[in-house]
Amino acid sequence: MDNNNPEINPDEVTQEVSAEETVQAEETADTKADKKEKKKKDKKEKKDKRDEQIAELQDRVLRQQAEFVNFRNRTEKEKAQMFEVGARSILEKILPVVDNFERGMSTLTEEQKQEPFAQGMDKIYKQMMQTLTDLGVTPMDAAGKEFNPELHNAVMHVEDDSFGENIVAEELQKGYLYRDTVLRHSMVKVAN
Repeated sequence: MDNNNPEINPDEVTQEVSAEETVQAEETADTKADKKEKKKKDKKEKKDKRDEQIAELQDRVLRQQAEFVNFRNRTEKEKAQMFEVGARSILEKILPVVDNFERGMSTLTEEQKQEPFAQGMDKIYKQMMQTLTDLGVTPMDAAGKEFNPELHNAVMHVEDDSFGENIVAEELQKGYLYRDTVLRHSMVKVAN
């Protein structure tokens, strides 16, 4: 063998190639792993952004649904209040008609009450009172009871020993309740 031409050991070449290939393979594997990791990270970030958008949209939908339910409840309540105000207004306008019926019927004598016209008027009055009762309007009975400023409007004061102190001696105009609230106060004469 020649000194210039060193002998090549095949085992060493294989080892050198193997080491180079291993380094190259490791670099390739690292690059592939980095790329996969980067893709996963990108997907995660994209997924996170999408999840955030989904959560935001769900929140907005829930808020809008809650607003709609609140709106519906509020409008139902307002409708009921408007109905009550309208009903009270109409009932207050009907009460003077009832008063006039009562005044007219009280002036009739027993003979006149037997006439067909008076009987017809009495039936109309009873029908009107029944309709008012069905609507929730009830008359207050004040005579002989203790004066209550929430229910009665005192327009006269009289000294009478037959009545106790602060007792209603006479009811001058009948008061009415509408569903447990005062529709019209009773005008009364209070004793002592």
